[in-house]
Amino acid sequence: MIWHAFQAEFRRIFIEFRRYPTEFISSVAIMIILFYGLFLGAAYISGNSVFGNRLSDIVVSYALFSLLLTVIGDMGWSISNEAQNGTLEQLYLNRVSAKTVLFLRLIANLLINLGMTLIVLLVITYLTGRHLHFSWLDIVPLILSSIAASGLGYLVASITIIFKRTNNFLNLLQFIFLFMVMTPFTQLPGVEKNIAIIIPLAPMIGLLKQMMINHSPLFTHGDWLFWSLINASLWLTIGMLVFLRASTYARRKGMLGHY
Repeated sequence: MIWHAFQAEFRRIFIEFRRYPTEFISSVAIMIILFYGLFLGAAYISGNSVFGNRLSDIVVSYALFSLLLTVIGDMGWSISNEAQNGTLEQLYLNRVSAKTVLFLRLIANLLINLGMTLIVLLVITYLTGRHLHFSWLDIVPLILSSIAASGLGYLVASITIIFKRTNNFLNLLQFIFLFMVMTPFTQLPGVEKNIAIIIPLAPMIGLLKQMMINHSPLFTHGDWLFWSLINASLWLTIGMLVFLRASTYARRKGMLGHY
């Protein structure tokens, strides 16, 4: 039944993608123009090449930001749209639980957005002249990042299912998430570096940068791989538990049909 539900969600998203291609093209163009505009603006102000050797770090972080932003915000937007359309209660009456439907919807969206992120990454590396090392093992930190991001997505959905109108909060979340992705938590000294272990996505981003920029094999940084597994499991568990509590609270208070 879950496989059929995933097929249905993927088919729905793919049909929307084919019928409204301007949305996909616009999203790709916005991500590229935004990054390149900031790149050229900073170069003009400084009068020199900007970012130096850290440009590769920023390119990887920005590509990851464009991919995971959708993962985190998708559940919140989905709940908000269902509430606005008056179909949120139907989502909870399905034989497949709302939690599972949202997760399947997220995976289907992620598969589509992987193509968008790859295009953005290739264009940005071409425009900036920075070349990154790609390996099929890069998929490991990407999957772990997506798992942790889905946990954050459940947290966002928990807030949306209770307060319904959270559009401005979701917009604010983009800037918070940009800060989290761009900050090199794993390069902080001393105790701060240990704290980075529990910051959402921090170990996975550090591991991915080492693999794509310094060409490090996956198991060279076994400690970061281990903490990435812990980080992904921790945030997914927290997100799902909070979502279940929020769903129970909303149903007990009769808030599912409210908007």
